[in-house]
Amino acid sequence: MDQPAEAVFPTDKLSALRLGRSLVAEVEASEPQYRAWIEIRPLQTDADDAAQRQGWTRNDERRSFRLTHCEYVTERLDSWDYDIGSNETKRTVATDEAALLTLLQDWGVAPDRFAYPWDTDFPA
Repeated sequence: MDQPAEAVFPTDKLSALRLGRSLVAEVEASEPQYRAWIEIRPLQTDADDAAQRQGWTRNDERRSFRLTHCEYVTERLDSWDYDIGSNETKRTVATDEAALLTLLQDWGVAPDRFAYPWDTDFPA
């Protein structure tokens, strides 16, 4: 019997995470009036702040990540008040890339579903 392929991020998305950039994946919402996303936000460190002050972005293969699952009221997504009525259903921290992949597997979201926020309808 074949073993399932190990879940991995596409190279460009993994690079983005290591550079401290967020990724999002739209997921099924709990009710029809909502749309839902999971956001991966790399946690910033003092070293990132120092690099930013010097005008560059730091690559870090040992980053930690905050994962958040939020639902937003569909009719408010195009307004400034997109967060009114939103629900944060889950939030956790992954201490490294391996823990991130494990959490995504637990949440039922494949790494290749993630995109840059500006390429999606993600409201924030």
